[in-house]
Amino acid sequence: MIGSAGGKDLVANRNRLGPKQRAKLLWNVFRENGFIWTSLLVFYYFSSAISETTFDRLQKRKLEKNLPGTSSLKANKEIWDNWNWEAGGEEWTLSPEWKESLIRNVLHRYIHPGGHILEIGPGAGRWTSVLLEMADTFTAVDVSESCVQVCRQKFAGRPGARFLVGNGNDLPGVADASVDFLWSFDAFVHINTTETARYVQEFRRVMRPGALGVVHHGKNGGLAGGWRSNLTSEEFRKLLNEAGFTIVDEFETWNDNGKEYPVGLYHDEITVFRR
Repeated sequence: MIGSAGGKDLVANRNRLGPKQRAKLLWNVFRENGFIWTSLLVFYYFSSAISETTFDRLQKRKLEKNLPGTSSLKANKEIWDNWNWEAGGEEWTLSPEWKESLIRNVLHRYIHPGGHILEIGPGAGRWTSVLLEMADTFTAVDVSESCVQVCRQKFAGRPGARFLVGNGNDLPGVADASVDFLWSFDAFVHINTTETARYVQEFRRVMRPGALGVVHHGKNGGLAGGWRSNLTSEEFRKLLNEAGFTIVDEFETWNDNGKEYPVGLYHDEITVFRR
C-alpha cells in the first residue's frame, strides 16, 4: 500500500515511470485501497503537478519582469508584523542537530567573541541568544515592529543590547564604522535585489575596516521554492564587489565530521565577506 509519504515520492518522481507502469501501479493501488482512496491519490497527483508548474512559471516571470513578488518592502513588513512567533522561528530549523552544527561550524567559525555584533532580521531571536553571549555590544535591526518587541521582552535586561526597527533596507541608529561582525540568517532570502543593494551600502557605512559579515541568502531568485526573493548569488556577489568588499567564502553546505548539512531547503547559500 502507498501512504502519504509514498504518494509524495510518486509525484516527485512522476517522470521516472512510463505510461504502462503508471497504469499498472494505479490498478494495483485501486485493488488494495479502494475507489475513494485511489481517487484522492489521483487528484493529489494531478493537482500537485498543476501547482508545481504554476509556481515555476510565476517565479520565472518574476525574474524576467523584475517583479517584487511577495518580497517587497510593504509585503515583508505586513507578513512579519503579523506572523505567529510562538515557535520562535524554530519552524525553519531542519533539526536540533542541524542548528547545533550550524552554530558550531558556521557562526562560531566566523563570528568571534568581543566587539560590536550586528544582527539583521533577528525575528524572534532564534540566533540572538548565541550572539549576545559573544558580543561586548549588540544591535539587532528588523523591519517588523512585532519582532523587535518580542526580542526586547525576551532579552530584557541584557546589558549592551539594542533592538531597533528599520525600514527594510537600512540600518537606522547604527553608527558609522562601529560594527565588528555582521550576522543575518533567514532574512535576505526574503529581501529583493533592490533593497539588498541599499543594505550593502549600509554594510559599508557601519562596518569597520576588517569587519566580517555572514549573510544567508537565496541562490537562484526563488526558482527552487520557499517564496524566496529575486536575489541571486551572482547579483549579491556583484553588489558586494562593487561596494569594495572581499568575498571570504561562499557555500551551500558544510561538513561536520563526515556529515554534510545544507544551508537551507531551497538551494540557499551563505556568503562571508570582509570590509
